[in-house]
Amino acid sequence: MSWEKDELVPLRALANPLRIRIVSLLTGASMSATEVARELDIAHASASYHLRQLADAGFLEQVDELPSPGGRGRPRRRYRYDPSSWLRMDRSTGRQLLHEALFTDLARRLEQARAQRTSMDAEVWLDRSVWEEVVGLIDQAVAMVHDKARPPRSGDSVKVSMTALLLEMGDDR
Repeated sequence: MSWEKDELVPLRALANPLRIRIVSLLTGASMSATEVARELDIAHASASYHLRQLADAGFLEQVDELPSPGGRGRPRRRYRYDPSSWLRMDRSTGRQLLHEALFTDLARRLEQARAQRTSMDAEVWLDRSVWEEVVGLIDQAVAMVHDKARPPRSGDSVKVSMTALLLEMGDDR
């Protein structure tokens, strides 16, 4: 099943650390299953399966099909991340599964990190206007990372990881 642009995207479809990595990878470039498999060091069949699942769920869109090498067989499908999927996210189900997958992938990223550029943790009270300004700044940073993402190992690029999680907490008094 393919998702139409106005339908909700199932959050549960991302509840797998490998799928989170695939979506992150396809932010910078459209890629085929072969390219994803090579970049993530996984089996082609696994890459193909997860790409289809993410596309069916509405996170990826199929783009320019390339002729197969030698001109034989089916053309290679290429996929890219659909940034509008986050706007259509169905946040009613699968939230805990997604958080578990995100935490698992964050642990992998922390193990691979060569340098930590910045880190911050706080549980504080802010004026509403200050909070909204912070959220806006982080939204700008997230948009910039997605807009400026490049294909793997291109030019003078550096592999980075950005995780942003802003939580408006309940008053537990």
